[in-house]
Amino acid sequence: MHAAFALARKDLLVTRRAPLLAVISILVPVAFTVLYAIVIHVSTTATIAIADQDGTPRSAEFIEVMEEMRNSDGSYYEILTTDPDRASEMYRDREVGAMLTIPAGFARDVVAGNSPTVTLSLINIDADGTKNQHLRIEEALRQFQQGQPGAPPSQLSIAETTVLDQDIPVTLYLGSALIIFAVLYAGIVNIGVGIAREWEERTAKGLVLSPSGRLSLIAGKWIAGAVTSLVTIAATLASIGWVLDYPLAQLGWRSVGVLAIVWIYGAALGTLLGVALRRSLPLVPIAVIIAVTHFLVSGYESYIRGFAHGGVIEPLWAATQWIPLAPLFDILRFEVASLPQPGNAAVGVLGSLLLAAAVVSLAAWRLTRALRFAQGQ
Repeated sequence: MHAAFALARKDLLVTRRAPLLAVISILVPVAFTVLYAIVIHVSTTATIAIADQDGTPRSAEFIEVMEEMRNSDGSYYEILTTDPDRASEMYRDREVGAMLTIPAGFARDVVAGNSPTVTLSLINIDADGTKNQHLRIEEALRQFQQGQPGAPPSQLSIAETTVLDQDIPVTLYLGSALIIFAVLYAGIVNIGVGIAREWEERTAKGLVLSPSGRLSLIAGKWIAGAVTSLVTIAATLASIGWVLDYPLAQLGWRSVGVLAIVWIYGAALGTLLGVALRRSLPLVPIAVIIAVTHFLVSGYESYIRGFAHGGVIEPLWAATQWIPLAPLFDILRFEVASLPQPGNAAVGVLGSLLLAAAVVSLAAWRLTRALRFAQGQ
């Protein structure tokens, strides 16, 4: 361990003097987190301008229904204006992507028992956004009509049974996955770059053949990588807490244990990549691909499930059933959402640790089986 700590101190000194790769290991997960946070907020609350040409209490009631529509993640609509002229101007100047026109005579149709008609104008650049707007307007009209005196009972009846005690907000669902993505990426990059740097700096031969052995080399890299990874994880947690309003205070000991296991798994992958590639530059994009793939397959599973009916998505979704890292995402998000732990939690923990041990063993074996040193070593 004396040799391992000496190697860790050397790596931290090198990182302080040449921090570029360490900065990249911080910026990538933070940028990825901010990008997804923007997508989450845009998909939850849509801005809209309303041209209320009727200007009656009935139209005001309908607008109030739209204002009160929401789910666990936030309001469906942010109504920017109800003035007809201002709404038309905003839509014409592309300040808003949708405009709803409530025509004159809206209240008369409601009183007469006729189906009220509204006009939805859209900048339909996004088919999914267009679909959501139609569904939300239809739901608003249905709720409005049900609230009118003498309205017939709704013909739509839904009996719902759920697996979980409560819905998990998308900010918690994806926020938890983003945290694990950052931890996994930090483990891969910080360990992999530390090992690959020894070949780039022509110091690998002495370390591999030293009496301290391979375990001292790997342990030293893991100690130094853990320190730099803590900075990456702290920056990611701060950005998620700020942008997504993620409840970081609800991360308990189970979550800390999950993050430690994920980091060990990532460090194992980084060890193998560092030994196999022996170059820092190709290692970074490969680490991004590996971390994003785990995020999509294991952390984004409920979203890709709806598309798993053919093509490449179907085997991708099927892979979530046997990848051991998948249950770790649920352990984290269930604890934050105050839900009972998933039944396959033990399988995820043991499977991830066993896989990490196998990967590290393979990396240690390669250190002795492929003693090829380039650049004069």
